Amino acid sequence: MSEEDLLKNYDKLLERVYQKIPPKSGTSDLQLPEAQLIRVGTQTIIKNFRDISQKLKRDPQLVSRYLLKELASAGSYEDYSGQLILNVKVSRKVIEQLLDIFVKSYVKCPTCGSIDTKIEHRGKIWVLVCEACGAEQPVKAF
Repeated sequence: MSEEDLLKNYDKLLERVYQKIPPKSGTSDLQLPEAQLIRVGTQTIIKNFRDISQKLKRDPQLVSRYLLKELASAGSYEDYSGQLILNVKVSRKVIEQLLDIFVKSYVKCPTCGSIDTKIEHRGKIWVLVCEACGAEQPVKAF
């Protein structure tokens, strides 16, 4: 084979590899929508909770379970309205801090910093799998 044929094959193989790699969403460019809170008595309602969960690329049930555990509170996620009802008074600042911790622990890849990740449940272990670099990191269950 000549050098020109090798380069053509290399270009075809390189193009094929890039087609198989999923597109990156970015690294630390994650901008969460501001939580829209409503307080009713001792309850706090996050109106745009579904939007926040979609931006995190996580199931709202999973994110709500995390928030409820961290706040040591009862509450429920309403699937039809996309709202999270917390049975405790909580400020926007506390919600934003908890979501930042969630992003660092359960969304952002510790190896490359990408937000293109998913959480897999393997037996009793939860694993954060990066779709950008392929790294796998066990994470604390909640």
